[in-house]
Amino acid sequence: MLVRAYQGYRLKILSELRKAFHEEHSAHQIALSFSIGVFITALPTLGTGFIVFAVLMKTFAGISKLALLSSVLVMNPLIKPLVYLASINFGGLIMTRRLAYTTDPESILMFLLVGNLVIAGILSILAYFFAFKAVKRYRKTDLEVVEEVEDVVEAEMNKIGD
Repeated sequence: MLVRAYQGYRLKILSELRKAFHEEHSAHQIALSFSIGVFITALPTLGTGFIVFAVLMKTFAGISKLALLSSVLVMNPLIKPLVYLASINFGGLIMTRRLAYTTDPESILMFLLVGNLVIAGILSILAYFFAFKAVKRYRKTDLEVVEEVEDVVEAEMNKIGD
């Protein structure tokens, strides 16, 4: 009876350890969430990006809130002006085949929007692959740690049972 109780307790500990190290979202979901966040944050949303984030978090259960919100750290207030400047010039190259040297507010806005959509798309694709690789690498390392911990716990439980 004591052996059966011990085995049940041991299985419960191992089960709880696995749950503790189990991730809620797949690597794809985390990378996609981060990528979407980078795309939205790179756009000139004038602060409404957080409203879009809230809608996405409410609408899609598979979205990683942490990954989505962490994109704000990448596209911080120091980086965004550089993205916008590059977007205006890139938009000018796309639309007029030259850099955007104009003072016309409508042209600048059009260059910004066109260039920013392209740059935000490129940044989000890069962000997806970076995040996917980072999650995979972390989980591989983490799984090795989990296996080590499980081995130690099992060895200690076996000592207690002997």
